[in-house]
Amino acid sequence: MKYIIAFCIASLTALAASAQTISINSGTTWSIPSLSSTITKAGKNYEHIETSGASQTLLKVNALIAWSITAHLSATSNWDSSLKLSVQRTGNGTGIAILTGGTTYIQLTSTPQAFFSGLLNLTANRDNIPIQYKIEGLSVMLPVKTYTTTVTYTISGL
Repeated sequence: MKYIIAFCIASLTALAASAQTISINSGTTWSIPSLSSTITKAGKNYEHIETSGASQTLLKVNALIAWSITAHLSATSNWDSSLKLSVQRTGNGTGIAILTGGTTYIQLTSTPQAFFSGLLNLTANRDNIPIQYKIEGLSVMLPVKTYTTTVTYTISGL
């Protein structure tokens, strides 16, 4: 009987490890309008904070049991260090999985950090989890050019 139980646990663990996925639908590119419409007098540094739409990115998670998602910046070769990008989850999406965390902004860095987590059962998933972005540090003092970065989401757990 011990061998059957051990086999079942090993099989479930192997199935869980191979079955977790995260799909990302980022929709359209998020473009920030210029600050020229807010400039009213010379000599002032007009700092600005901009937020994306509430569902700029939609995540779909298929995993078994418990999982967590981390987020970090990667591919930031033309990113200015004064720009601060943050991310938050603005809703639960659809499905019966239980989500926790991620409903307040976290500032992204090049180091992966906990974003949010979930608890599923063998037939549950979460679709269309809405993600919103916020960028701080926009200023008339920034050199004029296009700044790009990549946000990487990683799922781990069973």
